[in-house]
Amino acid sequence: MLRRLAIVVVQFIAIFAAKAHAGSCVGAGEYLLKQYAQNGDPQAQFQLSETLSAEGCQQEALHWLQRAVAQDHAEAAFILGIRYITGTGVAEDLLHGLDLMEKAARIGHLEAQFQYAMVLLDSSVSHDHRDQALYWLGAAASQGDTKAALTLGHIYATGLHGIEQHACQASDWFEAAMLLARDVNLDVSNLIPDDLRCDT
Repeated sequence: MLRRLAIVVVQFIAIFAAKAHAGSCVGAGEYLLKQYAQNGDPQAQFQLSETLSAEGCQQEALHWLQRAVAQDHAEAAFILGIRYITGTGVAEDLLHGLDLMEKAARIGHLEAQFQYAMVLLDSSVSHDHRDQALYWLGAAASQGDTKAALTLGHIYATGLHGIEQHACQASDWFEAAMLLARDVNLDVSNLIPDDLRCDT
């Protein structure tokens, strides 16, 4: 009985390996992942893209990354956005990259929310851009991003990017940053001005 079972296992491994090597960029360990990806699982599509990229199979990796983005995978949209902004593995396209970063932010990707806000601030030419930037910084801070809360504090404390100074709002955001930092055992007290006064 055990001998028969062993033969079946060996046969299964041989069949599995043969199928796995049918594509030049897919090894035995990735065969099952690719099956899930082909069946439409966005997380499998993203993971397969990451694996293929690490193995140097950039074109196939890009294909699966785009498939994941099409299904609203936040991390995939963020990474593809960065690739278009920097021209990494794709033709540089700043506008398309920003659209993808905004998509990731809207899905709820915390780092995308922060980075998209900073891009908007750096390129702000209107109140609308600045308002959007403040919105996304607030969204990131509400998800626990300490640096977003600190950034808001400094914006309101100093009037950066043409935004009106507001000592009380700055104080509130610095207090939020302290609380968020404390939750992850960080000390950000040296990043907060000690001469801020909020007269209510």
